[in-house]
Amino acid sequence: MAYSSPALAELTGAWHRSLLVDGDGRRDVTSTVTWVQGATRYADLRQAADRPHPRGSRSLRDLTFGQLLDLAQQEGFAGQLHHAEGAFHWSRGIDFAPTCVPDAGLLTWRGPMLVEKGLHAPYIEHWRPGTTAGAPCAAVELADPVRGSVALLVRTGSWFGYARSRPEPLPAHAPLAELVAGAAHLGRAREMLDCEVSLGRVVGHRWTVERSTLPHRVGRSLAPGPDGSAGLLLGDTDPKGAPHVRRWEITAVEGALDVLSSISGVTGT
Repeated sequence: MAYSSPALAELTGAWHRSLLVDGDGRRDVTSTVTWVQGATRYADLRQAADRPHPRGSRSLRDLTFGQLLDLAQQEGFAGQLHHAEGAFHWSRGIDFAPTCVPDAGLLTWRGPMLVEKGLHAPYIEHWRPGTTAGAPCAAVELADPVRGSVALLVRTGSWFGYARSRPEPLPAHAPLAELVAGAAHLGRAREMLDCEVSLGRVVGHRWTVERSTLPHRVGRSLAPGPDGSAGLLLGDTDPKGAPHVRRWEITAVEGALDVLSSISGVTGT
């Protein structure tokens, strides 16, 4: 049976991974993996089912070294997806656990399910859709020139993905867990993990983070809103865990900006 490849426009929505088969034959059907795809921008968060859930933490400062090591096992990244020479390529402008292996694969339809086969790494993933077509869709790339971070916010329907980089990039030559384990001190370990990839849902005017690489961000409201004609305000937390509003400069826009505002009243499925 011949299977067709999707067009990039057909990928808009939220996708949930139901199966991973690694090159050595290992299968993963329990990890929580969600990919939120806009017109081209996307965010992707991958967390093991048995990951610890630190309760009551307000910031990375509240976590022990062991808990920080646990966080380093996560994967999360965001950037832009493009299609070239028959394959799909996920550029990772923001990457919680940087890697030097390019992220590219072949996608084919098998009914409503997408099957992804890796190009530069031997794996197969099955993806199932989580949203309907025609939902509101937009994305922005952001920059904070004061702190040196960049960010990306993408929404499709009631799903959103938000990613914020570290102020200073990490090398991609070693796994994140190895880098954190070799940190010279606890403060350096926290710096290495201070990269946010969060996914959540929009209900009415509230944008609530449901999963995140940073445990203290879960349950928080992102509350995006305009800051003049070229800026965006987002709900954030300071190093001590206190809520505050962070101001970002918009560097690229995809879709209508009002879709990315908690005061616009736009809703989706």
